[in-house]
Amino acid sequence: MELRTKRLILRLVSYRDCNALHNILNDPKVSHYNDYGTDLSLQDIKAMIQGDLELFYQGVGARFALLKEGVVIGSIGLFDYQESTSEISIGYELAPEHWGNGYMREAASCLVDSLTNVLPKALIEQINAKVDKENKRSIKLLKHLGFEQKHKQYRLHLCQNQSQMRAL
Repeated sequence: MELRTKRLILRLVSYRDCNALHNILNDPKVSHYNDYGTDLSLQDIKAMIQGDLELFYQGVGARFALLKEGVVIGSIGLFDYQESTSEISIGYELAPEHWGNGYMREAASCLVDSLTNVLPKALIEQINAKVDKENKRSIKLLKHLGFEQKHKQYRLHLCQNQSQMRAL
């Protein structure tokens, strides 16, 4: 599966992305804000990709590699689908040299707009995001996308027509 924006290709993550994701996730600026920890091994990355692929084939999650001019610069994914509450979580990471260019805003907007195509079997009425309170860039991104802060999480409520977001 592949999604396109004006400047990026969002391609379903695969094992060929291991080295790029290994470098991005182990970058101290990125690992400071994510919950993967530090010093991830290539085996850790492969296991993460395997889990993401299994979620995709089950229809309850997906991770996409973000490609700019054929180079992986980050990833974005949907995970922790809760059928009982129609909720899913979103997570993302971007190589620091690409911060501040609007790439993640572009990718996240594309993914949310394509939700029914990406996960056609999942009924999703709310997207959740956990963000470190010091991660000002991520908070700004989520607010731009229409997420609202609720306790320690940010939440985006979707309209009945999932392709139309309430606050975009």
